[in-house]
Amino acid sequence: MRLKRTKRGKSMSKTTNTREKGFIENLQTTVAGLRGKLPVSPPEEVAKWLKKGAVLLDVRTRIEVKKDPVPGAINIPLLMLKGKLSELPKGKSFVTYCLRGGRAERAKSILEANGLKVINGGGYKAILQVLEGK
Repeated sequence: MRLKRTKRGKSMSKTTNTREKGFIENLQTTVAGLRGKLPVSPPEEVAKWLKKGAVLLDVRTRIEVKKDPVPGAINIPLLMLKGKLSELPKGKSFVTYCLRGGRAERAKSILEANGLKVINGGGYKAILQVLEGK
């Protein structure tokens, strides 16, 4: 891996490059979500998973969550998820969501790669409708 140089001539760490790669992947997934090209689970399936005890995992930023909270959800921003996997409840399945479903799909991939059962619930507005029983 080639290290980039900053304006002052210092090399950036591999961690920074990993963050940049993660940011680019998240951006690509978000764009796909905006285009409606993500496999988001239908509300009926989300409701069924929640009824069986699945945990709501909100992968939006803390600022987004503060503005539009969803009751009963765990918030771990997507960019922090890999480092916080050990904090997730053991033996549970998960319903991920974000603003529109893009970051939730990326989170789903991360959780599945770590052997967890998960579905993409889409955007927080859809989750709120499921919780309200609509």
